[in-house]
Amino acid sequence: MKFVVRTSNADVVYLPVSLMDALGLHDGDLVKAQVDQQALRLSRVSRFLELRGALAEDEEFDRALELLEEG
Repeated sequence: MKFVVRTSNADVVYLPVSLMDALGLHDGDLVKAQVDQQALRLSRVSRFLELRGALAEDEEFDRALELLEEG
């Protein structure tokens, strides 16, 4: 699969529908992008945030969420 990359000041990445489907992403999903050498890794932030309920009493997790929100 090939697609064109363009520069933008907005924090938005546009992906072809077929790639979104393959990644299980939906329009408007919040993702974290990480560059690892020549690879771009996308991970859904919402999946991480779903842990809030399971780790509601974990202070270290709360600090991590605060750092994430600051970033």
